[in-house]
Amino acid sequence: MARLVKQSLGQEVTRMLKRMIIDGELEPGQRLVEDRLAAELGISRTPLREALHRLEQEGLLQKRSAGGYVLRPFDAEEVEEAVQVRALLEARVAALAARRATPEQVAALRANLAAFGEAAAGADVARLAELNAEFHLLLRAAGGSLLLARLLDEIEGVVERIIRALVPLREAGEWSDDDHARIVAAVEAGDADAAAEAMRIHVLHGGEAVLDTLRHAEGETPPLK
Repeated sequence: MARLVKQSLGQEVTRMLKRMIIDGELEPGQRLVEDRLAAELGISRTPLREALHRLEQEGLLQKRSAGGYVLRPFDAEEVEEAVQVRALLEARVAALAARRATPEQVAALRANLAAFGEAAAGADVARLAELNAEFHLLLRAAGGSLLLARLLDEIEGVVERIIRALVPLREAGEWSDDDHARIVAAVEAGDADAAAEAMRIHVLHGGEAVLDTLRHAEGETPPLK
């Protein structure tokens, strides 16, 4: 039983650190000091080490030869691969949601969409980030695939961290609002193919915005398709 509690704490710390990374509280190249992080989070070093190791496996952190971890730098090719994989997985989630969503789940998506529009109109960056994350979680719940949810959880940290760092959320909110509306309309209509295509375009939209920025630093990269 104690082992289960330990695993649960390690997973919770992983989620906390991932959110700090995505929100920009930790900078690329910044060295993560275990003692300081453990004190800030109010935890022991054992679950922290477990979380750091897991985030290294997910590609968010890089282990230093001298010890400790740093946030991994951006790499255009790796970002493109992560976006392509996420687009496939999220499209499948949207298709499943179109087939399985209950009226209550559709209503929750509609409520999220309305709140997202208000946040975009008011340029409420923090609220946009919160509602965007909620939107994708609502779709995953409606899709009902634990496997897809788990796979997406492993790769979205990489994509979201880079999008958040390189694409202003105020700007992203303008096109995300329209994208989300198309996805919700397809889910509500029960049109799995339309939902999948709308989601695929949505994810690639964000990825293309990121790569546009990275191309200036690394040279030209073919557009996402």
